[in-house]
Amino acid sequence: MLSFTILLTCLNEDKRIGAAISSLLNDHFRENGEMIVLDGGSGDATCDIVRGFISQGWPIRLSHNPARIQSEGLNLGAREAKGAYIIRADAHCIYPPRYVERCLEMLERPEVANAGGIMYSVGERPVQRAIALAMRHPVGVGDAKYHLGNHRGYYDGVYLGAFKREIFDRIGGYDPSVHPNEDADLNMRILAAGAKIWLDGSLRVTYFPRDSFPQLFLQYFNYGRGRIRTTLKHRRFTSWRQVLPPLLVVSLVEALGLSFFRPAFLFWIAIYLSCVLTVALAGRFEPKPDFPTRLLIFPSFLVMHIAWGLGFLTGLAARLLQRPLDIFRRHQ
Repeated sequence: MLSFTILLTCLNEDKRIGAAISSLLNDHFRENGEMIVLDGGSGDATCDIVRGFISQGWPIRLSHNPARIQSEGLNLGAREAKGAYIIRADAHCIYPPRYVERCLEMLERPEVANAGGIMYSVGERPVQRAIALAMRHPVGVGDAKYHLGNHRGYYDGVYLGAFKREIFDRIGGYDPSVHPNEDADLNMRILAAGAKIWLDGSLRVTYFPRDSFPQLFLQYFNYGRGRIRTTLKHRRFTSWRQVLPPLLVVSLVEALGLSFFRPAFLFWIAIYLSCVLTVALAGRFEPKPDFPTRLLIFPSFLVMHIAWGLGFLTGLAARLLQRPLDIFRRHQ
């Protein structure tokens, strides 16, 4: 058996996948591992780029992911994998030197079933740079330490993850029903099984976020919908950061509605906007942004908060409406 298998899911990633794969290739990979690229039916040059690496002799396989979503592709790849360890990878990233080796070193602890580093968001264009900075700030991501990079030790999750293969045999693979929150669901099941997760904040995976506000809104809306599926499945929240966005959206809508009867309720909306604007214009970011970027951080925060909260609430409403429909169908 090989030491490890890297699973990389993708769909139309010809702009990023070459750099992502290249950053994972070294002699250790060639001698001890393999990579399975799970493609969801790309219509661009993604598969041609992957085949280029294969033609150079790298131990890479290209497989088709007919379901087109990450969780299904990862489960397919895990069944095909020949490695004792499973390393999850993403095409939107560039990996630091010795990434796989460092993950495997963390997995040497007998109690640790999942290990990894943080998502270190960076941008190449103005809006993307602002979004990246917002995704590395507590106002944007709460206390999620796999975004903030200020923790080394046991935690409730990591970015992407490296796994002991046997954990999939114990608890099962990724759950497509909670997509795109399958990582959090898997981590919750790992912890419930008595295993541990190890996060090393010094291990930074460079991530390139969405580069427009509509794309960011859709991404975070889907994140919110995925989180409510996980919350209902496990019947609990795991952090206050999952409660605040839906409460915020509800309070803002209520304040707006009540303001037609009593304009003083608009003060709550003004307080929220002023607080977020103050953080965007005067908060601490690394590296320190210029003034135009700070102006763009303000709407980045707003989109992340509102989209996540709306996604959570609409997902909850859909689930609540589904139950009486299911009861009605059973009685037909």
